[in-house]
Amino acid sequence: MSTVTAADPIGGVPSAPAWLTANVRPAGSFGRADVGRLRVLLGALSASASLVVLDLAAVSLRSGRAVEAIDEAGWELERRGGCLLCINADEDVRARLHGCRHAVVVGPDEPSPVP
Repeated sequence: MSTVTAADPIGGVPSAPAWLTANVRPAGSFGRADVGRLRVLLGALSASASLVVLDLAAVSLRSGRAVEAIDEAGWELERRGGCLLCINADEDVRARLHGCRHAVVVGPDEPSPVP
């Protein structure tokens, strides 16, 4: 049984898998009625992207279900070797996301880590 790897067309050297990064900037107040759309978007991205950068500068999270949707997307990305990076999270958003175990959350004045 042999293993097939992707090869560089020029040198025949195996290539590293390509990364796909998605930057998302939701805006507004996400309550119970709005979480469905957020869940669908994050679900699609976590199934296909390697890194999702979720810019939370213009968001208010009013529902625990929004936090669950973010954590679930983070888990899906993590499970496949990717990362969900939540940036520009103000104090309120950071407090809500405190229980997220699968997303990296940074504030507006903090440097973003390199995943």
